[in-house]
Amino acid sequence: MNEIVKKVVIFGPESTGKTTLAKQLAIYFHTLWCPEFTRAYLTMKNHLEGRYAKHIVSTYADIEPMAIGQIALEDSLEGQAQNLIFYDTNLLTNLIYSNYYFQKHPAWLPRAVVNRKYDLYLLLDVDVVWEADPLRDRPYARSEMHALFKNALIHHQQNFIEIRGLGEDRLQNAVRAVRDFFKLKETQ
Repeated sequence: MNEIVKKVVIFGPESTGKTTLAKQLAIYFHTLWCPEFTRAYLTMKNHLEGRYAKHIVSTYADIEPMAIGQIALEDSLEGQAQNLIFYDTNLLTNLIYSNYYFQKHPAWLPRAVVNRKYDLYLLLDVDVVWEADPLRDRPYARSEMHALFKNALIHHQQNFIEIRGLGEDRLQNAVRAVRDFFKLKETQ
């Protein structure tokens, strides 16, 4: 792992624009972004099991392979980044959802969350329109989930900045937050 690389997690409940913002920030700052492993894992798993329903099914047995996959994906990209890397979620998300849906988590997961270090979290507000997809299932619980995500950041004593706004405003708010936090010049 390159210790010089600043690590920023795009964080928050489902359908808050994390993937879009991670991609946009990577383009803006001319760097890499790390996709969410869980999305690819569950899509492939359900496809292989012959499920083509409107809703993709996840079980407690999926939590560990999803978390291990997230770690592997992050580690594979960190060495390639220079200066800055953006993550479309991280292990803390796996821990939050495991506890929320199953009221339990793999014993090693909390320690792994603590051991993985990130410089900044951008906590996305639920002020964007809900977009349904097969992995999303709780449009009515967005505020509740946002509170869980925020409380997890506070509990784990993480640096975070809340990001609001729609479209270009949301991107510019995130760019400004990253620039200000890391004291980056306009050309970076």
